[in-house]
Amino acid sequence: MNKQWCQMQLGKVIGQVVATRKEGKVHGLKIQVVRYLDEALNETSKTAACVDTVQAGPGDVVLLCSSSSARMTAMTHGVCTDNAIVGIVDAVTSGGRALYMKNKSLKK
Repeated sequence: MNKQWCQMQLGKVIGQVVATRKEGKVHGLKIQVVRYLDEALNETSKTAACVDTVQAGPGDVVLLCSSSSARMTAMTHGVCTDNAIVGIVDAVTSGGRALYMKNKSLKK
């Protein structure tokens, strides 16, 4: 997806960032490593560290906000972040076809 026109994207949680020292407003926030997904929900090579506002877990498909939109949640207001996880995805459909259903394996 082109970041020039799309500020919300889908990704998959692949890890967690552990930092013993953080800037004051970042202290206490969970930071996840997310791999971006393309339009067909395939993993891309692009990853980002994202503030997790919804308590996502490893392997979850998540909705991401980037740029200044990432700082508009109650948890991230005033925090120095450009990426935030703002939703855990339950299902994705396109053209009436299910592309993703949480906890179900779909054949392409």
